[in-house]
Amino acid sequence: MKMTHTSRRHIAARFYPIAIACLVLHLFVSREETMAEVVHIDQESVVGIEDARCRITFDRQTGRLLGIVNKTIGQEYVTTAPPRQGMPFRLDLDFTEEFSIHPACDSGVTTHGTVTIRPQDCQLVAADPFENGLTLRSRAHELEIRLRVLLKPDTGESDWSLRVTNLRDDPRSVMVSFPYLEGVSLGDGATADQATVLDQAGRVEPAWTFPGGIIGRSSECSMQWHALWNPESRAALGLIFMDPDVFNKIIICNSLEPDVTNPLFPFEPVLFEPGSLELRYFPPVHIPPGASLDLPPIRFLVYEGTWRPAARAYRKWFDQTFRCVEPPQWARASNANVGRWFTKGTTYGEVTHELHTMLNSFRDLPTAHLRIPFDYAEYAFYSRGSMLHGVHTDGDNIVREDMGGAEALRDGIAAVHRLGLHVTLYVEGYIVHNESELAKSGKAAEWAVMNRDGTQPPHYTKQNFSHMCPGAKGWQDHLAATAARLLRETGADGIRLDSLGFHFNPCYNPAHHHATPFGYNEWMKELLAKVRTAALEVNPDALLTTEAPIDWYGQWFHGALTQTYPRDLPPMRLALGSYRPYVYAPAGPVWGSVSGFAGGRNTLGPDMATLEANWLCARFPVHDALVWGDVADHDPEASDAEIVTRRFVGQGYEAIVAVRPECQDPWKWPPATGLSESRRPYALTVRDAAPDDNVFLCDIETLTWRPIEANRQNNALELALDTNWALLVFTPTDGPHLVGFDPLPTLHRGESTTVALYIIAADTRRKTKTRITVAAPGLAGFPRQINVPGKLKIAVPKKALPGHYAIQITGKNILGTKRFLTVE
Repeated sequence: MKMTHTSRRHIAARFYPIAIACLVLHLFVSREETMAEVVHIDQESVVGIEDARCRITFDRQTGRLLGIVNKTIGQEYVTTAPPRQGMPFRLDLDFTEEFSIHPACDSGVTTHGTVTIRPQDCQLVAADPFENGLTLRSRAHELEIRLRVLLKPDTGESDWSLRVTNLRDDPRSVMVSFPYLEGVSLGDGATADQATVLDQAGRVEPAWTFPGGIIGRSSECSMQWHALWNPESRAALGLIFMDPDVFNKIIICNSLEPDVTNPLFPFEPVLFEPGSLELRYFPPVHIPPGASLDLPPIRFLVYEGTWRPAARAYRKWFDQTFRCVEPPQWARASNANVGRWFTKGTTYGEVTHELHTMLNSFRDLPTAHLRIPFDYAEYAFYSRGSMLHGVHTDGDNIVREDMGGAEALRDGIAAVHRLGLHVTLYVEGYIVHNESELAKSGKAAEWAVMNRDGTQPPHYTKQNFSHMCPGAKGWQDHLAATAARLLRETGADGIRLDSLGFHFNPCYNPAHHHATPFGYNEWMKELLAKVRTAALEVNPDALLTTEAPIDWYGQWFHGALTQTYPRDLPPMRLALGSYRPYVYAPAGPVWGSVSGFAGGRNTLGPDMATLEANWLCARFPVHDALVWGDVADHDPEASDAEIVTRRFVGQGYEAIVAVRPECQDPWKWPPATGLSESRRPYALTVRDAAPDDNVFLCDIETLTWRPIEANRQNNALELALDTNWALLVFTPTDGPHLVGFDPLPTLHRGESTTVALYIIAADTRRKTKTRITVAAPGLAGFPRQINVPGKLKIAVPKKALPGHYAIQITGKNILGTKRFLTVE
C-alpha cells in the first residue's frame, strides 16, 4: 500500500501534538528532577543552595544569612531588613567579668563580652560548594568562622554546623550563639505564629510570648528542639539541636514588642531584635591559639504543618543518639500514678488534709489502695523525720517506727501486690531537712550546693531545708544507697527522686572540687546512673522516675511527672519513645484522656470519683494505643469548636477520644478541668479511615458501649455524636473483639453476684465465641477462664476489705474489659 501525501499530513497532524507534549513533559520532568537535586546559587551578591522545597541564601560579602524560603508555599521565614543583619550566629568574646547565672532571675545568663561579632561584622573569604551543600568561611577580630550547610534533597531538611578557629597567638574566651535568627515570621503577621513551649511535657502557645530558658531545666525547656508554625500560611520551621553531650545552653525567644527587656535578662539592656530566636552556649569557652571550637550541628526543618512533624523528626534523631531504658512491663501497663502522704491515725484511709492518708500501721496499706485503686500509689511522709518534725521528707529516709517501721511497710506493700496494685516511694533528690541526722553529722553542709557568695539557693531555705548538689559524690552515693535500701527493706516497686529535673544550679562549694561551677548536666548523669545501678541490683523491675521530665534522663530513668495541661497534645508524647511522663494527680481524667499519658486524678479525697472510675475502665481496652501507640498528625475534625479530639493508633485498631471540657482556653487548662455543663450533638469527621472498619462508641459518662453507624464519604467517615466524653474504637472486620459486662451491683462481705459477658458486635447476626481470662485480685469464686458469651460468678470473701475491686477480662483477639466491683 502506497501512502499518499494527504495521509502523511493526517498522520503528522496527529503525531506532532503528541511529540510536542512529550517534549514538554520531558522538559518538565527534567526540571523537576533537577530541582529534586540540590542546586548551588552563585550570583554577584548572593550565594546559596536550593532544591524543589527550600532555598537558603547568604550575602557574598559578609556571609550573613539573607533568607530561608519554603518554596512549596512561597513563604520567606526571616526578614533581613536593617538592622536585622546578624544571622545565623553571634559571638561574644574578650570578657571583663567572670561569667555567672544571675540568681535573682533564676535563668538569666549574663554577658560581659567587650566584643560582639555578628556576620555583618565579618568578611567572607571563601564560599566553597560541595555535593548538596555549601561551606562559608568568614573572618573577624582574628577569628575564622566556618559555616557548613548540607541540604538533604527534596526533604526540606538541612544540617548546619559552625566552627570557630582562633587565629591569634594567645587564647580567646568565646561564648557562641548558634543559631541566631532575627525577624522570624512565617506569615503575613508574625502575631499569628505559634510555637512549642517545652515546659515539662510541653505545650503550644502564641510565638514570642515565652522567653525561653535553660535546656535541662524542665520548667523552661525539657528537650533539645523547637518548632514554629503559622496556621494561616501553613509554613513551619523546626530546629533540632543535635547535641549528644547535652552541653549547657539556653534558648532565648524575644518578644515582638520593641524595647521590651527579656525576663531572662532583667539587668541588661535590650540586646536583640524583636522576633529573634537564639541558642546560646555557656559558659564562655577558652580557645587556645590555632585551635578550633566545633558547635553541635543544628537541623533546620522547612515544611508545611504544625509542630508534630518536627517532633517526629526529633524522635528519630533522639532514638539514634541516645539509648533509653525500657520501663518494666508492669509500669508499661500501668494506668495511673497517684501521690499519697502518710499520717498516723485510726480512721483508716480517711484524708485529713489534701493528700494525707490516715493509717494506724503500714500493714493497713490495702485499705487506702482499695479506695483509690489506681495502678500505683507513691508515698511520702513515711520517714522518721515525718514522725518527729512533721515534714514530708528528711533526707535520712529511715522508715518511721510509729507506724511499724520497715517490716510493717513491707507487709503492707505485699498485701497491695496481692490486689494486683503497686507502690512506689518518694525520695527527695534535692533537699535535706536541717533537723535530720545528715544535717547533724555535717554531711548535708558538706554536700550542699553553694552560690558564689557562699549562700545556698533560696528555694526551700525558709522551710528549714538545705539544698544538695548533684555533683557532690557523697550525695550521689547516699541517694544510690538509699534507693537500694528502701527497695530491699520494703519490697516497693520503684523510687521517685523528687525535685530533680526542675533545677540547674551552679555550685562553687570548694569541698566538691568541681572542674567547673556549671557542670550540672554532667553531675546529673553521674547521679542518675549510680541510683539506677544500685536500685536495679535489688529489684530489676523497679520503676525509676524524677519530679520533672528531661528527655536525656531517659538513658537511666523511665519517666517523671508532668504538671502542665495543654489543650493540644503534649509535644513530648510524640518526641520521645520509651521515656514517658505520668499525669500529675490534680490534672483530672478529662485532660488525662487526651494527654496520651497514663494518669489523671480529679480529686484529693480518699475515694475514687465516678468519672475517674469510668475513665480507668474505658481506657483499659485501648491502653497500649493511648500511651504507647502513634498519634495522628491531624486530630479528627469536630463540627463543634468546643470539642477536643485525639486519634491514637494501636495494634490492629485505632482509638479516638472526643471531649467537651469545661475550660475552653485555647492553650492551657487548669488542674481538675471537668466536663462542660453545656451539651449538644455534633459531627466528627475521621479522614483516611479504613472503609470496612467497625466503629464502637463508649459513652464514658455512663460507661456504656455500643456499635455506631458511620456515614462513609470518599476516604472519610462522619460520625454523629451526642455525648460530652466519647471513646471511639475502630477495628477491622477480622480485628479484635470488645467484651461487654452487665452492670455490677454493690456487694457486702460474703455476698456474690453473677453477671453476663457478651461480645459487642456490629453485626448481631454473627455468632462469635471466644475464650477469655478473668483476673479479680481480692475476690473469689470465679473461674480463671470461660467462654464468651457466658456468665461469670464473683464472690466477696468474708474478710474482704471495703473498697473498689478491679475485674479484668483479657484474651486472644480481644481488646479487654475492666470494671470495678464496690464492696461495702
